[in-house]
Amino acid sequence: MRIYKSKVDTWFKVMVASFLGVPIVLGFFTGPEIWPVLLISAFWVAFVFWLYAATKYEITGDALIIHAGLYKRDIPVRSITSVKDSRSAMASPAFSLDRLEIQYGAGKLILISPKDKAGFLADLDLHEFHKND
Repeated sequence: MRIYKSKVDTWFKVMVASFLGVPIVLGFFTGPEIWPVLLISAFWVAFVFWLYAATKYEITGDALIIHAGLYKRDIPVRSITSVKDSRSAMASPAFSLDRLEIQYGAGKLILISPKDKAGFLADLDLHEFHKND
């Protein structure tokens, strides 16, 4: 079994920091009225950190298991029909636009962004999977 964390793009880090940083800066100019916004922003940032911590891609003997918060998808490795690079911004369990598009089953697809893309692909190959580019 091998576990891969999601890669995180700089744009995503800046976006998360701004959700907390902007209310703090505004608080210096507006006074105590900003506290509700700051608390909501802090909750949102905490949620995103939890989501990131819970996002991982696990390759077991016969399955790719994708975890993202409460979301969990088990994909039998044998059902994977192709894996290719993608820059799609479609919603997915990935924190980077440097993604892999995994097609499996009857026309299903999912986008993931393992930090160690080469290791991830090599690990899939260890399970007698031949990726299509």
